[in-house]
Amino acid sequence: MRKKSPKLCPLAQHIVKMLAESDRPGHGPSYATGKAFELQDLSTSDALMWAGRNLDSRNQGELVDVIRKASGRDLDVADLAAAARVGQAVATLPTIDLLELLL
Repeated sequence: MRKKSPKLCPLAQHIVKMLAESDRPGHGPSYATGKAFELQDLSTSDALMWAGRNLDSRNQGELVDVIRKASGRDLDVADLAAAARVGQAVATLPTIDLLELLL
């Protein structure tokens, strides 16, 4: 029986596609499938944090190239790493109570 395809946000789709098309040893379609199940149902910010933690520098560089081509905007690996760190910091902060801020 075939497994159900995981639901992936656009960033996770780029990550999985990049890993599936990689010619690096140990990468390829089966490796990408495993990573797709790790990325399933993650929000874009969670997928970004996942990429910052789990992808090596070469894969992060390739992901930046994919994002740069898709968006048409200048981006480098340091930007990706910084965004992942900010996302991780924001996720660990307590929820801000807007009513409390207004009073």
